[in-house]
Amino acid sequence: MAPEEFVSLGEPLSIGDFYRSSQFPETITLTDGTKMRIRKCREVLDHINSDEKPVYGVSTGFGHLENKWIPTEKQAQLQLNLIRSHAIGTGQIVPSLITQRAMILLANSLAKGHSGIELATVERIILYIQKGIIPVSYSIGSLGASGDLAPLAHVALSLIGEGEVEFNGVIQRTEDILKKIGIEPLHLKAKEGLALINGTHFITAYGLTLLEEGRNTLMHSMLAASMSIEALRATDTPFDERIADVRGHPGHIIISKLMRNMLEGSQIIASHKDPLIDHKTQDAYAIRCIPQVLGAIWDCFSYLERTLSIELNAVTDNPLVFPKTETILSGGNFHAEPLGFPIETVSMALIELANITEARIARLVSPFTPELPAFLANSPGLESGYMIAHYTVAALVNKLRGLGHPNIIDNIPVSGNQEDHVSMAMNSAVRSKEILDLSFECVIFEIMMAYRGLKLVENPPSSEIINKVVAYFDGLGVFQEDDHIIHDILQIFKKEIEENRIMQILEDSLDLPLNFN
Repeated sequence: MAPEEFVSLGEPLSIGDFYRSSQFPETITLTDGTKMRIRKCREVLDHINSDEKPVYGVSTGFGHLENKWIPTEKQAQLQLNLIRSHAIGTGQIVPSLITQRAMILLANSLAKGHSGIELATVERIILYIQKGIIPVSYSIGSLGASGDLAPLAHVALSLIGEGEVEFNGVIQRTEDILKKIGIEPLHLKAKEGLALINGTHFITAYGLTLLEEGRNTLMHSMLAASMSIEALRATDTPFDERIADVRGHPGHIIISKLMRNMLEGSQIIASHKDPLIDHKTQDAYAIRCIPQVLGAIWDCFSYLERTLSIELNAVTDNPLVFPKTETILSGGNFHAEPLGFPIETVSMALIELANITEARIARLVSPFTPELPAFLANSPGLESGYMIAHYTVAALVNKLRGLGHPNIIDNIPVSGNQEDHVSMAMNSAVRSKEILDLSFECVIFEIMMAYRGLKLVENPPSSEIINKVVAYFDGLGVFQEDDHIIHDILQIFKKEIEENRIMQILEDSLDLPLNFN
């Protein structure tokens, strides 16, 4: 393996580096310089701690117990007690991909050389990642301040040989797995337990997954909108670059360009541009304002991407060790407010994406849409067509709107009011994944229903991209003229789209941006 293929934790990482380290854990490494930095930081911490001066979380208790002195001989027990008492998450098990990514972020932060961690502890986290030992953690328990305490404590618990892990797809006792593969549990030293749980790594992992999958959702949303435009015989005038340029928002400009590319060469659009033949001056807002709405959503993702590119390289531990000046400082880098705002912003954006998607679906099935048969039925009246498919989308959108309340505007003081303002960003992050999944499902419905609209009515050729997508689904035999079990057809669309078959067509045919900035 060439050195340039390695992902060196502790060094500046791009978001692309991070995704590569998650996909190919074997590429993760520590440079000699990083190892030296970790060792030096630990030496400084031990030197300062030897003076028997109060150092938060090293020679004192935690939270409201910060004034309780802990003698040297009990400091290792303090860390063990910390991990065991803080591993109290509940709710659903965090998906293994999120936990794996949180561990990469944790190791990267510790490797910066400001946490006082032992090198062996960082190497143990990397070993777990590379061997596919994924601690079982839980989605509820972090307040997004003082770090993701409960979720990260479950990770730390596995490092000391306790709790549970997922290994080869099966949840098992950590102790049994470590014995099976011949690994001894870690024995934590002063401050190490605190360093392992004081960070924003789970929230950041959710955010990075939201960013990655959100791009996929937005690209499919543009495809769905393009297919609806064709099925509804709408105009492409709103995507004219001159309209975007005079307003100037980056997302608006990008979306207009991508929509023009998706519709390029359409003979359907060309067929009704003649002002004397079936000409439309303006379409409904759900079509005419696609660049403004999806463009604003694009800009929300841009905000999230900028924030994550900083946070994935951040040190979010407390207290922090500064080896050059041999200083330990207590602060609040564990507070996740910088993450909470962009995650909440993207969550609202995705709900809006679902809203405008539903508005176009409503036009596809409307009995008052002259371009298509009522409810996309082959024989309206005898058949219901896709009437109830719209009901299901309406239920999805209602569910999304119920999820729209932002968690970060709430605050519940804890730890005897010592921790009197928390971000609640972990709940924001977990909720964002549900919002993402539901909004993507709405997009899948639109692709399925716009495809049907294109098949029910004889049209001139569509754009090159849409022709390829329609031909792909034709090859799967999903079009049935008469009433049928739509659920079965939906499952085919979901499978093909979720396995990136359609995204591959888009990426092979279009110059799609790899990021939002």
